[in-house]
Amino acid sequence: MKLKGISLPIEMMVIIAIAVLVLVVIGAFFIGGAGKLSTVDDLTAFGQGCQQWRATGCSGTVDGSGIIVKNYRPTGESSDQSLKLACERLSKLDSANSCKKACGCP
Repeated sequence: MKLKGISLPIEMMVIIAIAVLVLVVIGAFFIGGAGKLSTVDDLTAFGQGCQQWRATGCSGTVDGSGIIVKNYRPTGESSDQSLKLACERLSKLDSANSCKKACGCP
């Protein structure tokens, strides 16, 4: 008597392989990539910095160097960077008042 083994179609094996791959990617995202989620990009940093600046009545330096944007680390620095750096990286700091004007401050 010949016994038949359980066989899986090729399509089912492909679906299982894709499901395992997706689970591995999701796991790697939560384990390894979670630290990068808290950093903000240049445009977001510019918006947050301008909002902070306007909240203070647009007081302080004209280039935004006194406004520190939380979690803004564009080149991997260990500390938060200023609005001035975001303005420089977005080419909004051509003259002394250009960053201030770009933020909507008089």
